Amino acid sequence: MLGLLRRHGAEEGEHRAVAFGMYQHCGGTGASRCARRAAGTAVTAPVMPYLWVRGAACSMRHDPESAGRPCCSRKEHEKTVRKGLLPSWRELGAVVPRCLRRPCHPSHEGSSSRAVEYLKRSPAAKAAS
Repeated sequence: MLGLLRRHGAEEGEHRAVAFGMYQHCGGTGASRCARRAAGTAVTAPVMPYLWVRGAACSMRHDPESAGRPCCSRKEHEKTVRKGLLPSWRELGAVVPRCLRRPCHPSHEGSSSRAVEYLKRSPAAKAAS
C-alpha cells in the first residue's frame, strides 16, 4: 500500500505544473489574483492536514500488513519522518508562506527527478508494468 501511495504521489508531480498553469491563466491579474490565492490558501491550508490524516488512516485500515496496529500515532509519524518517508508537520507548514509569494511555482516544491527515480525502483510501479 505504501508503494502504491508513493507511486501516486510521484505521478501527481507531473500534473502540478499543468494545474498551476491553468490556475495562472484563469486567475486574473494584479491584486485580484493575490486575493484569490490568499483566500484559497486560507481554506486549503487547514483542510489538507485533516484530509491527509483521514486518507492515511483509511489506507492503513485496508492494508493487510498493518492489521491490528494503531494508525496515525504521533510516535509512528515521527519515526517515519526520521526515515525520510514523510515530511514533518513543520516542513508542511513552511510550504504555506512560500506558496503565497509572487514567484511561487510548483516546480520549486519537491523534485520531479527524485519522483521519476523512485518510480524506476518502486515495487508498486514494477508490479503495475
